Amino acid sequence: MSAPPAVLGVSFAVSVEQGVPSALPSRAIEVDVGVALPTAFGGLRKVLRACEETAPEVVRAVAAAHPSEWNRLFPGAIQGAADLGDLALSPSERRLHRESEQAFWILTVAARAIVETLRVSGRPLVLHGAGECDLVSLRAVMRAAEWARLDGLDGTLLFTGWRMRRPHGAAVFESRRQAYLDALSDRLRVPHASGPGPVSSRREEPAVDLEGRYLRLVVDGSESRESRVAAAILAIRQCFFTTNYEGALLAAEHGLALLDGDPDSHLASRVAQAWDVLDTGFSTPAIEIDRSSLGDVDELKALLHRSMGVVHVFTGAHDAAMEAFGRGLECHIPPELVARLHMFRALTLTKRFGQLPNARVEVEAGVAALAKSTAPDRALQEGWLRNVCALTWFQERKLDKALVEEKLAMRCVGDLHDASATHLKINLISNASYLQESARQFSDAIATWRRFEGISEKWGVNFSKHHRYRLAGLEFASGARAEAVEHFTQAYASAEALKDSFHRQVIASELGRMFLDDGKMDSAVDWYARAEQHAREIGEPLKAAESLAGLALAAGRSDWSEALRCARASSTWPKETQALVDALGRGDAAAVQALLPRPRTKLNRPFDSVSLY
Repeated sequence: MSAPPAVLGVSFAVSVEQGVPSALPSRAIEVDVGVALPTAFGGLRKVLRACEETAPEVVRAVAAAHPSEWNRLFPGAIQGAADLGDLALSPSERRLHRESEQAFWILTVAARAIVETLRVSGRPLVLHGAGECDLVSLRAVMRAAEWARLDGLDGTLLFTGWRMRRPHGAAVFESRRQAYLDALSDRLRVPHASGPGPVSSRREEPAVDLEGRYLRLVVDGSESRESRVAAAILAIRQCFFTTNYEGALLAAEHGLALLDGDPDSHLASRVAQAWDVLDTGFSTPAIEIDRSSLGDVDELKALLHRSMGVVHVFTGAHDAAMEAFGRGLECHIPPELVARLHMFRALTLTKRFGQLPNARVEVEAGVAALAKSTAPDRALQEGWLRNVCALTWFQERKLDKALVEEKLAMRCVGDLHDASATHLKINLISNASYLQESARQFSDAIATWRRFEGISEKWGVNFSKHHRYRLAGLEFASGARAEAVEHFTQAYASAEALKDSFHRQVIASELGRMFLDDGKMDSAVDWYARAEQHAREIGEPLKAAESLAGLALAAGRSDWSEALRCARASSTWPKETQALVDALGRGDAAAVQALLPRPRTKLNRPFDSVSLY
């Protein structure tokens, strides 16, 4: 399903009303997107149902083309579809890595359904109760607005009730939510709201998925204390995968308040029993919250503080994150849990503050705590601490010291085979390759990286996509052009097998630049044409503009008009967009070429088009 050519002079109009205006656009598709609880996709599901009523054939075609994503929006809607977790990556708690390929695809598919509905129907879209909508849903609508601008869609999007607040929200997230709404306004190209308004009396709606079920339990005062605490921890785990930060913080706040209630010596055991009733048995190293995470009341409090800290890191509230991890350390907990909290503090200081000596102090405190531990996972916790310590030395370019810590970390987990240990081993092998790359020891970096090859097929196409890309990037850096092209092409084929237009676009664009720099114009034209197609498939204006600019350079054309129009439709990367707009506006071919993406050694890219920070 491809978009028709954009019409010059046509613009997609977005506006925001603080309340409800007296007059609305005629023939509008009107949807109340407000929700009482910040459940991910709560408002979006209402929008998509309205879209299906308006343009059923279009929406059902989008759903059929993306069944794994659609099943996350509407659980069980399409039988026989692969689980999205098998196709796309999740965030990582241990690495404080917030990027979610899964959330990107869900929101991108939803945005496409919205755009196609507006295109086919020719009707305006009015979203009432926008101030009460969950942020995850609003990010999908933001994505749709940018996509509509790329396609030159002649349409209207109106938000009403922007200042109204829902009855349930996390107090600790209130100011951050307002900052997110301001960022959303910038991306939509509308003025900021004047500030939060009154709280509505909206009631909870029936839960559609586990996240909704758990969050309803958390706020239900008629439920038992232990059920609500167990539900709070389970809700945090669900919200992690949907990137629902406000939902996770709401659950954590309630959980801590319940644990701070009247002393009850049997509360922790009853929480464990309630967990057994509510849990599905799901376990993953992406976020280490499962039955074994439970303990006494202090351990439960520390777990909730840890979870709040992780969310604060993901939302850019780094001081609040350090405070949350610190509150966890104030609880009376076993040494291995103390070590884990020091690991998170060390990683935050390293990745977010750049305070590397202070990070090593946290590592030392964690290792010291483990000296008192006899727990089975003592070595695992030390391995993670050593891994962070290596990162601090790596960032200081002291590669010899980094390598020492990496070896100590590998010694800790060499004989361990549980999911978390395997997760760490993968990181350690990767990090060893990165250390060698930094020292420009490309042949060693390649040899280390190729240690994965014996197991890459077992781990599936998605792993192969990333593995082949890095192998190609290292070969490109070492000057082995032919081998690099072969393995970049294999990475592209893996992305193609996954119907992954995001990474197909990345790889095609970089291959285009590689051939453009080499003067192989026919190949450059071919890859840039593919890159443009994939950029339009995911509604990415800047990526479409870059691809069109590369295509024009390779084909010897000087007409930049469509590339310029696409670039001006972008609101995700203002700095990069302005640089390209300026170069295109000057007709400076050398400057344009210098701005086009070149091959790297890691395929991971931030999913900024669906993020607000």
